Amino acid sequence: MKKTQTSNYPSYGREVESVEFPDGDKKRLLINDPDAINNRLEHLERSLQQQQATILQLTSNMPLNQGSNYIQWGKLSCSAANAETVYSGFATGQHYDTTKYSDRFGGPANFLCLPNNPELSNRTIPGSSFLYGTEYEENFLHSDSDGQDVPCAFCRSPGSSSTEMFPGRKTCYNGWKMEYLGYIMSGYFGYRASSYICVDIHGEYVQGGKANTVGQSLYATGTKCGTLPCPPYNDNLAVYCVVCSK
Repeated sequence: MKKTQTSNYPSYGREVESVEFPDGDKKRLLINDPDAINNRLEHLERSLQQQQATILQLTSNMPLNQGSNYIQWGKLSCSAANAETVYSGFATGQHYDTTKYSDRFGGPANFLCLPNNPELSNRTIPGSSFLYGTEYEENFLHSDSDGQDVPCAFCRSPGSSSTEMFPGRKTCYNGWKMEYLGYIMSGYFGYRASSYICVDIHGEYVQGGKANTVGQSLYATGTKCGTLPCPPYNDNLAVYCVVCSK
């Protein structure tokens, strides 16, 4: 309610106040009139009720235990401070090889993080689609990483509403918090399609994994000048990536 003017209108010697109510209605009221005072109180009460209803609606729409999720590839558990490891598992994908069907390059290209505590079905499949474990195929992360099996962890970042992977960055943009730093990796360009994932810069290995039993494979990914402008990029340099939450 907004007071706009107080003046002496012809009102038998009593002061008259021009008042604008919350609904935009403008009226002239006698300041000492009990009916005017009650009218003003009723308007205030209705305005307060509307505000309380708005606050209740806003708070009811706020998510409880807010958080966002991401996969930390190459790690046995989540490394960020306050991050929750929902489960640890194994990086999997389709088989890399195309030898048997050299003219076929179909099948899924994405990686999956299978948990280490699966709940198995009791049904067999016809045999047209499989998930294989994934191996590092170079000594890029470490001097002994070639042939090692790749772990993964499903992570939850509490207090955030979104998590994103930023390729070509080793720091987060303003307002974002780092979850982990890594390198972009993918399958070999001559094999079946795979996706680009961000593998932790301090990648670990699956304990007890079978040596050099290749299913899906990971190679460090670099940039190539030409269609990609250089600068700001450069030929054959490994691509950083950073997973950030906000």
